[in-house]
Amino acid sequence: MLEHGHYESARSKQLILFAARGPWNDETLRRGTRILGGRIAELDKNHPWGQLSCLYGESLMPPSAYAIFVKQIRIRQQAGLLALAVVIRDSDVARTIKNQLTAAYEDVGVDYAFFDDIDSALPWLQHKDIRFESAAVCAFFDANTFV
Repeated sequence: MLEHGHYESARSKQLILFAARGPWNDETLRRGTRILGGRIAELDKNHPWGQLSCLYGESLMPPSAYAIFVKQIRIRQQAGLLALAVVIRDSDVARTIKNQLTAAYEDVGVDYAFFDDIDSALPWLQHKDIRFESAAVCAFFDANTFV
């Protein structure tokens, strides 16, 4: 089966960056899991780390992909994920996306928050003592807008 959804990821110190446009299917989530796993392996596990995701469009998951997603969030939390910030852009179904993600994050028990833009998410992540370079984070999301 062909992948549905597009994404890019990077890391800035202790922050995993993820920019994407959905909807998602199982194949996309499995490949993304491998790529993000490589980024997570680069982190210094002696310090807190987090993730900042910017989701575009209809970034929704069918039940099978959702099950993979929840499993991966649980694995990330066990690997030290402290906080997850999410920005949803260019979407007619933002409320539905928030509901789906909220259910997953609360099921796992990960600390999360939704923001209107990247600039609003950065102070929240800094307050969680997650180290990153603001300029590098902004450059990544400027280059990966998926509009």
